[in-house]
Amino acid sequence: MTAAEKHFDWPLCHDAENLILARLDAFIARNGFAKRLAERMRDETGTLFIDWVDHLVVSASEEPAWRKAGFVEDPLGETPRTRRTLWHPEAMLPRVLLDSDVGQSPGPAEVALHVESVLSFMAAHRLTGEPVGAPLSRFRRVTVAEEHDARLTVVERRGYRGYVPAQREPGQVEAILRAAELWRARPRTFADDADGYRQTVALIDQLVELIGRDLACHVVFAAERDYWQGRNHAAQVQHARQQRLGLGWANHDHHTFRSSRRHFVDLMRALERLGFERRERYYTGAQAGWGAQICEQPVEGLVAFCDVDLEPEETECDFSREV
Repeated sequence: MTAAEKHFDWPLCHDAENLILARLDAFIARNGFAKRLAERMRDETGTLFIDWVDHLVVSASEEPAWRKAGFVEDPLGETPRTRRTLWHPEAMLPRVLLDSDVGQSPGPAEVALHVESVLSFMAAHRLTGEPVGAPLSRFRRVTVAEEHDARLTVVERRGYRGYVPAQREPGQVEAILRAAELWRARPRTFADDADGYRQTVALIDQLVELIGRDLACHVVFAAERDYWQGRNHAAQVQHARQQRLGLGWANHDHHTFRSSRRHFVDLMRALERLGFERRERYYTGAQAGWGAQICEQPVEGLVAFCDVDLEPEETECDFSREV
């Protein structure tokens, strides 16, 4: 068991959360578009502005305050040369980009919202302009509104945790579309569950070979959300509300999978192929009779709750590795 798997007693990070919220309040006070959008998010979708924030850009002189609140260097947060990325490893909070070109101000110089599609957001708000970053590339962004030295941007991501747009490689678009077709057209019912897992894992390996592990994870989970939404009326209603603001499903907290005990290890192996790492696991008690392994894909920022029925004696073993 890794250290991350043992770390299941999550602390309360009030200082970090309060610092983020104070900076966002200062930003919204200076940017009218952000203020109106935050109100519409609350009133029309039942979500909070912070739920959609990808990152904040602040002066590098603020680093001591963020460090004191528990933020540390992000090893996966690739940035342009004037910026560095901090993140909080013990809290689900936006990342913070320290920029040496930004002077001190009452709030962030920029707040970036994470949306499913930059173009959908632009269409919903009748914005013009051309996004930075090619369609279907790893990172795209567009400026939405800049008021009183407070810039609001939106970004979309595909298998990438950094902040640097990149040119597509030859054939990449075709490969992404091919991978999406392969996954969406896959069979979902099998006469034999073991055979179903063998075929599914083989397909995951094919996708990883085609477009890489993190991008394959992005493609697979986008398709799974669509499949889930097609069978869930509440999801359809909520997605329609969010999509009226051009947001999509970029605010998902976690995805839940339900598995038999017999094939739980097979589920773990499939997720591992997509870059998921085991985090904490727990047992709900003898009366409930089930437990869960929590997994996280650090690049895509995806969390999977993997539920399984358990007998009391099975809680003493690593049920995510032992059949």
